[in-house]
Amino acid sequence: MDLRTVMVSHMVAQPQVGSDRIRYALEPQGEALFHEFGVGFEEGETGFVSYSTAIVEWLNGRVESVVVDRIRFVTPHRP
Repeated sequence: MDLRTVMVSHMVAQPQVGSDRIRYALEPQGEALFHEFGVGFEEGETGFVSYSTAIVEWLNGRVESVVVDRIRFVTPHRP
């Protein structure tokens, strides 16, 4: 099985110069290997909410579930 490489980004707090405000922005954290899509759950006011995730493996072997809008495929898909 060929695993595709993805660039994984995380939300990072960035203090605003001259202000007490903090801005959050996605910053690339590095490349990882994509294994498959998954599902995450979060409890909200009206019950549980599901969202799509990507299961990725970092080059050091650590596995992480990442919200799908925080990955970008680097290697092309080969049918």
